[in-house]
Amino acid sequence: MKTSPVPLATLLADLSDPSSQVRRQAITNIMRRRKERGLAFDSLLTLLNDPDYQVCKAAIKALETLDDARALPGLQVLLTDSHQRAQVRLLALRALLHVDHRQSLLHLLTALSDPGVLVRREAINVLSNQGDRRAIPALIAALGDADGDVRANAASVLGQLGDTRAVSALIAALGDAEMFVRTRAAGALGPLGDARAVEPLLALLGDAHWQVRANAARALGSLKDAHAVDPLIALLGDTDGGVRASAATALGQLGDVRAVEPLLALLGDAHWQVRASAATALGQLGDVRAVELLRALLSDPDADVAQQARVALAQVERSR
Repeated sequence: MKTSPVPLATLLADLSDPSSQVRRQAITNIMRRRKERGLAFDSLLTLLNDPDYQVCKAAIKALETLDDARALPGLQVLLTDSHQRAQVRLLALRALLHVDHRQSLLHLLTALSDPGVLVRREAINVLSNQGDRRAIPALIAALGDADGDVRANAASVLGQLGDTRAVSALIAALGDAEMFVRTRAAGALGPLGDARAVEPLLALLGDAHWQVRANAARALGSLKDAHAVDPLIALLGDTDGGVRASAATALGQLGDVRAVEPLLALLGDAHWQVRASAATALGQLGDVRAVELLRALLSDPDADVAQQARVALAQVERSR
């Protein structure tokens, strides 16, 4: 892109022009000058308070590009200014994370209590990639956020972090009014491995939404509690294929031979995922009663099912 022939001094003066359009264009032209744009730092900093949103937005992005730590106080003020529009605070957060990445957790925790839902969602999304357990108390608090997306994502992040401090709050989230929050909370409780979650998850097997039932079943499989065997066997008759497949997977993890006969019946299910999950579970159980039906499944029209049957047969043979 060609450098503007306009002298830099003129462009710097344009940053104070009464016209917001002129100010915005001046920022654009200055940032094209890679060797000189740093000279505009002080002027750009003053534009963080510009009354025009587009000018303020351009100034934030310019300061993010300059990557100068001297901008941090001004950006922090923007992030905590509840009178600013949420989009400005969101841009300030992104700039802070770029310029001050070593203090990213501090900025994210600040953003988690922002009045704007867009800012809180951004904070949760970034936290999901950081794996920082120092955020756990704030994430537990976020399970009570007014926004369902924030609550759901907070549940997911807490599951990833694997800290049992979150168990009680996640169990409470199993009663959330939003289906996807209940789904994520159930999914988070499985990896935490806490027996307190067993009974609440068993109750969730009767949820009206298949996604919730499926995640509750998978979580119970991870928890490996024998009390879940009979309810999961009953769930093999669910009307939804995804739920039946999840129940079969969980029963394979639980390793109880009471599930063998019900799982054998699923090898003829209309859904390939159910047949594959049942074959996998039977291989884990290692019961010879499965041999003949697993052999028949080797000619299944679905290649994945046939492959799972082959693996399961090998497992059963090794367990003899």
